Amino acid sequence: MRLRFKTALVIIFIMIAGCVTLGIGSLFYVKVFKDDAVVIVDGDITINYLNGNEFYLTDTGSLDFSVTNNGSKEAYYYIQLSDIKGNVNDVTYEITSSTNDVDLSSSLKSEIVSNSLVIDGNKTENYTISFKSENNETYSGKIVVGTRQEESVNFADLIKNNNEVKENPGTAIGSSSVSAEGLIKSTDDLGDAYYFRGLVTNNYVSFADRIWRIVKINGDGSVKVVLDNVIDVLTKYYDEDKTFSNSTIKSALDNWYNLNLSNYGDYIANYKFCNDLKFDDVTGNYASYNRIMKDKNAMFACLSENVNSKIGLLTADEVMLAGGSTDANTNYYLYNEAIKTDYYTMSSAKISTSYYPFIVRIDGAISDATEGTLLRSARPVINIVANVKTSGDGTINNPYQFDLK
Repeated sequence: MRLRFKTALVIIFIMIAGCVTLGIGSLFYVKVFKDDAVVIVDGDITINYLNGNEFYLTDTGSLDFSVTNNGSKEAYYYIQLSDIKGNVNDVTYEITSSTNDVDLSSSLKSEIVSNSLVIDGNKTENYTISFKSENNETYSGKIVVGTRQEESVNFADLIKNNNEVKENPGTAIGSSSVSAEGLIKSTDDLGDAYYFRGLVTNNYVSFADRIWRIVKINGDGSVKVVLDNVIDVLTKYYDEDKTFSNSTIKSALDNWYNLNLSNYGDYIANYKFCNDLKFDDVTGNYASYNRIMKDKNAMFACLSENVNSKIGLLTADEVMLAGGSTDANTNYYLYNEAIKTDYYTMSSAKISTSYYPFIVRIDGAISDATEGTLLRSARPVINIVANVKTSGDGTINNPYQFDLK
């Protein structure tokens, strides 16, 4: 009898201890996924959340999902984060794909991460979303992938339809272009690219209540546009760190984006902006200085650091390909008489006691003579997502506009 009583006591004690241990553990650490896979079929599209689509995390974690197109025609879909809860001030996410070039990252919040992704017929795209909290905060949320209807006319296709694509520019790169040379085929790091050069008047875009000018169709089908003016504050390029990611001018651009473009983020691509800091030890110059000032051999390929961002600046190469040179030029599309201050580019000119980025002067010339700690203007550049429904012909009276529904 005593033995049975003691055995019962031991069992009760173990059960209580286990419950207490679980309770205490839950106070200090949470790392839970709803591990059961969730599979959703929407027409020809199958979405497989391999670890479920809800997360409850402290510190770090990741989950995997895939999108399969079982049909023969391409299909459109979006990726969204929703129901985000907890202290997420220091939480970031990154979405990468093992099957394509998607690389999306930002602060964690409820938002459409990418509004217009496309998948070919009979294909599967595999994704991983990773979370990180610098201060080990607890947070939760849900990831949602949804289908969209086929876009009727996307931006890049409409631009090419409205222009005669030329294989070569009409004037030598490095010399000022003062006529409407049009849309010219080239290449960049992502594939075939198309850029406007000279005094073109059919590359206007109306977006976010502002006028922009098309610089190029990128190799991935997104479209790079530059504001037709500069932002309303002067800024240094840098204080201590000359890298664009940590620069003073990047902070100014981010602030401007948050005030003016954050509501349009679904249509602005995360893009790899080229911060050309490659140094040529043989010549003792930056590689971009040799290209622009000596060789007059501008190009879209990036030889140095790519900065993944939704906003950036022009490179000196892009200015030169648009028709600029080291001489004054008031007859190409980047010149705007309303711009009354020089503005910075992302390209490196030279370094002595200080760092000198290339600038574009108010007369349209490319210059290497401005120290980066001086106050100058910033002219924002963004990239419009590839598959956005577009209308217009690019003229000032009928600029390209987007269906933002």
